[in-house]
Amino acid sequence: MLQYLLMSLPFLAVSIFGFGCHSLQELPRGVAREFLPDSAQQYVEFLASDELQGRGTPSPGLLRAAVYIADAFRRWGLQPLGKNYWHEYELVRRDLCRDSLRLRIWRGGTPWEAAIPEQAVPHAITGAGRYERAPLLFLGGEEVDTSEFRALSSRLQGAVVVLTTYRQERRGADTTRKQTAPSRLSLRERVRLLHRYGVVGVLLSEYPEPGRSLRPQRFPWPALSSLSVQVLPWQLAQSDTDMPVVYSIGEDAIAAIFGSVDAFRERVYRADTVKSLVIESLPGVFADGALAFEVKERTSVPNVVGIIRGRRHPEQYVLIGAHYDHVGVIAAPNSRDSIYNGADDNASGTAGLLLIARALGQWRRPPERSIVLVAFSGEEKGLIGSQAFVKSSPLPLQNCLAMLNLDMIGRNHPDSLSIGVREEWLRKLVEQENQRLKSPFLLGREAEEFFGRSDHAVFAARGIPAVFFFTGLHEDYHRPSDHADKINYDKLSRVALLAARVAWQIAQQGKELMVP
Repeated sequence: MLQYLLMSLPFLAVSIFGFGCHSLQELPRGVAREFLPDSAQQYVEFLASDELQGRGTPSPGLLRAAVYIADAFRRWGLQPLGKNYWHEYELVRRDLCRDSLRLRIWRGGTPWEAAIPEQAVPHAITGAGRYERAPLLFLGGEEVDTSEFRALSSRLQGAVVVLTTYRQERRGADTTRKQTAPSRLSLRERVRLLHRYGVVGVLLSEYPEPGRSLRPQRFPWPALSSLSVQVLPWQLAQSDTDMPVVYSIGEDAIAAIFGSVDAFRERVYRADTVKSLVIESLPGVFADGALAFEVKERTSVPNVVGIIRGRRHPEQYVLIGAHYDHVGVIAAPNSRDSIYNGADDNASGTAGLLLIARALGQWRRPPERSIVLVAFSGEEKGLIGSQAFVKSSPLPLQNCLAMLNLDMIGRNHPDSLSIGVREEWLRKLVEQENQRLKSPFLLGREAEEFFGRSDHAVFAARGIPAVFFFTGLHEDYHRPSDHADKINYDKLSRVALLAARVAWQIAQQGKELMVP
């Protein structure tokens, strides 16, 4: 904790005198007084109660939470964007069509056919598709931002990319923190971007740590085992069209592509010395690949959306989001509690969203531009709710000025808050509004490590300015012990107030804030 606070100290030097010539328009005092810890506690205690059974996506408990949020939006004067407050999307369980699977490597005109699943396994994030004699590229290093993918688009078109998972960076004995790479993108978002810029296939290897054997990752495909269809994850119905064919490969396939595993390791380690993406052609190496799915089950789940329409520019909007789902019920041996209530993750963020909805929705004078509030489902399943929102948005995405995300905002030191943000103008705005709080936070940057792991990342990948409010991991993260009685409700309310202040400034001033 001391290290976390020391990292935060440089933020205390932030100027409180404004953005150059831009005039700040204070959040009305009457609005600020509505951010009550007792109200936040009421919301969290319902959302994180055993009655909702952990709010898994999909589940009856998730639907009860959706009804609760939608009813609150209605009572507080938010308007729906359609007939009701729900933005529904379809989920499916898909299994592989066993006979469709193929991976063949051509090197120097000689074919090597992968045995599936012994030498190559369809990855959990794979899409469906087919390619023949596609050129292979090696992609190493780590992107600084998504513009690097766009800059490489001419070389990526029609190619199959050999990619590694991120290098693991261990952090001593601190088991409350995830092992992460510095990149801001999850593997799923990284692969989706590659597909957007023309990649037809990805061959994914584990990172070649010294002395580590490289094997294909195993995934519980019933078509490749005796497992039940019930083990299949729920996925977006259209997700097979926005991802390339992705195979997890091991040393046999690597040797077929690079000549030897050692040659592959050398490429990876050399690319690690460059602080950007590294793309290398593999002359004379091509691949054939194919994969198809069969839908086994279908269902639908909602995001919950409400809007406070702006007075002068209602077509422009700020979006504030929080995911209201968690991981549901997971039976475990030697445990008396199988309900993962998810009080901090993310009933806390949802409660913050409700505080903002109540305060702004009931205020007599709306802002200049609209404020849209979205409770996302499916975050724990791979950001599928926010992906569905972006894919079939009820509002033009080009009119979204910024996305503010509240995820896990109720634990750890009372005065610590981490933000993840890329745009300098938005960072400065958060810092400035923080200094205007009665009790400012010590702002840290731990959230940068998790930037690709929550719903804002989907918007950031579309070029929408985004900021992630996060109070850090703890020993109850993704455990049944994440209960409502461990939340700091005063802190939760202060984080929500800060997010509301930031959203209000953007809604009042719009693109003027983005001008240096």
